Amino acid sequence: MTKSSNLGNKKILLIFIPLVLSSFTSLWNITGFPSLHVDEGHYMRKAMSTLEGEGLQPQDRYFAPYFGQILLAGILGMIGYPDIVNPAPDADSVESLYLIPRLIMGLFAVLDTLLIYKITEKRYGLKVALLASIIFAVIPYGWLLRRIFLESIQLPLLLTSILLALYIKSNPDQEQNNKLGIRNISLILLSGVFLGLAIFTKIPIFVMMPLVGYIVMTNSGNNKLKSIGLWLLPVILIPMAWPAHAYSMGDFDTWMEDVIHQTQRESKPLINSLATFLQNDPLTFSLGMAGILYAAIRRDFFILLFSIPFLLFLYWIDFVSSFHVVPLLPVFSIAGAKLIVDLSNLIPISKIRNTMPYAVVSVIAIVGLISVFSLITIDSNSVIFKTHAVLIQHLQQRNDNVTMIGNPLYIWMPRHVFDLSYQDRSYYSTRPLDTPYFIVIDDSGYKKIIKEESKRGTFHKNLFNQTHLVESVKPDNPLPKYKNNIYPYTNLKQSPILKQLDIRANY
Repeated sequence: MTKSSNLGNKKILLIFIPLVLSSFTSLWNITGFPSLHVDEGHYMRKAMSTLEGEGLQPQDRYFAPYFGQILLAGILGMIGYPDIVNPAPDADSVESLYLIPRLIMGLFAVLDTLLIYKITEKRYGLKVALLASIIFAVIPYGWLLRRIFLESIQLPLLLTSILLALYIKSNPDQEQNNKLGIRNISLILLSGVFLGLAIFTKIPIFVMMPLVGYIVMTNSGNNKLKSIGLWLLPVILIPMAWPAHAYSMGDFDTWMEDVIHQTQRESKPLINSLATFLQNDPLTFSLGMAGILYAAIRRDFFILLFSIPFLLFLYWIDFVSSFHVVPLLPVFSIAGAKLIVDLSNLIPISKIRNTMPYAVVSVIAIVGLISVFSLITIDSNSVIFKTHAVLIQHLQQRNDNVTMIGNPLYIWMPRHVFDLSYQDRSYYSTRPLDTPYFIVIDDSGYKKIIKEESKRGTFHKNLFNQTHLVESVKPDNPLPKYKNNIYPYTNLKQSPILKQLDIRANY
């Protein structure tokens, strides 16, 4: 066996390690943890609406572009969802209906791990690549990627754009003739397409343009201006499909209002989300921040452009939820791995110098796996699945003169999977009802709203006062109690376990 084939086998074996770790942390008990989030209901409703040919705006609002729902709808359509799970109005079937889209998110996370390995290998070498991908695979806060979020769909698009840009090569012979070459043109355009699609999934990722643009220019030799111009075409044109579609529908003014609304919501500062990150995953957060600080000292523009513009944008926008930090997870992993390797290289004894990075990452991996295992074995969603089933059964017995009111998480499935006819109102809405009868999903979110001293609170309190209890949904078995002020169960503040839910109606 030749030396090159031995090296190739070694690389395959090395990349297998983080992929196995990522498969476990991303796919184990994927319907049990984390708890289902209200936004997962929004995105499933949009994807199913797109899949069924109902258009791209089922909620008549322009809060996010379309590619996330288009991609998810396309994948679901190709595998025959929802018919593939033979849906029935019971909790097990409801769980299967959530299993498929969450499995897709988990597979995206495994793909992210592979892309981080290849990006880091290309930029910093094999050792840093192995460490960075292992750190990413076992990040306790990586459970965010299990949810059906736009960030989960967007991240592999961004990472693919970065990787393609890194493969651009300067060719002196072609530069003399002011040519880029077919290979480089293809890589530049594809990198731009994937970043354009990432922006078309969720707009804030446009702040990664300096990072990818920097890589394109750095790798293009004397053809920098031509390369960046070619790359910018898809980066700009693809996201422009969003306002163009709104304009074609006569909704451009609505589009403008909704986009501006996204920048003018109540204050939710970046510092709070970073504090939550620190509380939920202190090791990764500390290592990543130290790595970014080290990159600033070393003037490592790759890591700095991967992190600082995004952090500044989140600081400026002043509305940052926990899942908005997802694009930082790769750079925290890469920066931390680079710091570990570079500090280890300062050790004068070669044997210790060579083994220290792997020893440190092994400790990080063990701590991470223990933390992740403690979380992903939790059953957070049994009450939610049972509630879906109860609502579906209830609506099947009613005519179409009923309105369902409550958490948007419950709204999509009865209509788009079981073809039931009913009106719906999110608990965010104060729009008058169009039907004489209504059913209320009285969960913790609804309880908070009816206590508000606001127009919304008053509206829903009046509705609540007209209802009576129909059914209390509880888990089949008592749920364990976790101390969510102790790590890693601090994560349960962002992934609460629903222990009871009441269904109420006015009939």
